[in-house]
Amino acid sequence: MKTLKVLTIVAITGLVGATAVHAGPNCKKDDKQCQKRIENRSAMKEIFQQLDLTAEQQSALRENRQGMRAQMKEIRSKRQGKRGMAHMGAYVSAEGFDKQAFMDDAMKKAQSRIEKRAEGFEKTINILTPEQREKFATLLKEKQK
Repeated sequence: MKTLKVLTIVAITGLVGATAVHAGPNCKKDDKQCQKRIENRSAMKEIFQQLDLTAEQQSALRENRQGMRAQMKEIRSKRQGKRGMAHMGAYVSAEGFDKQAFMDDAMKKAQSRIEKRAEGFEKTINILTPEQREKFATLLKEKQK
């Protein structure tokens, strides 16, 4: 009876683990950026699991993530059709290529992305208690070593 319980637990654990591995985003073997994103997400997930978050904090973090996703979805829908070479006509004329305008627009977009990431991270940190923030900082530094 005890052996049957142990085997059942092992089988369920293996099945859940296999499902979790295949449930993530499909990265190509040579896509190092995608692999790095997955590693970073799992590292952050581990850190947050160690913080002993309350149900309210977990809910607030979930709402924060959903809000950030909705915001990004809106931004992506606005720029639909402006990907690749489609928007380059704004910088090319008979006189040549307006390098400065291109660089200015690229810097604005990069600055906007950075600000949105910083705002999201700040909201996340503000959900934590002072003790959890301290523990978070310690765990984050350990992961970076």
